[in-house]
Amino acid sequence: MGDRGPVILLIEDEPLVRAAVAEMLEDLGFVVAVAGSAREASALLAGPDHPYHAIIIDLGLPDRPGDDLAKDILAGLADVPVIIASGGDPSELDPTLAGNARVAFLSKPYGARGMIELLAGLGVAAAPP
Repeated sequence: MGDRGPVILLIEDEPLVRAAVAEMLEDLGFVVAVAGSAREASALLAGPDHPYHAIIIDLGLPDRPGDDLAKDILAGLADVPVIIASGGDPSELDPTLAGNARVAFLSKPYGARGMIELLAGLGVAAAPP
């Protein structure tokens, strides 16, 4: 899965948003795995040899708050940065995540440039075209 570029796990419950963001990330040179819920994401992350270089989580997942899921991911995967995406304000983020250098907040709607800059700031660069 990771031969073309860094692998991003996108956790987004809205199918149209999930498809559009996955396509944008692939166009930018990333390999994308998707999950539509916290439960699906947890199943993908259950193995010890995950391939993910970054994880993007929607704050408003239907089965669990995205920031709760992010805390569990950060506790178990010390090397993976997490981006929390939300149409709301960054102040909605759990305070324990707000100061973490491995966590970034991405305001919806967002575009390719913002995504590239945010991922690069977390040390995840896209594969050259």
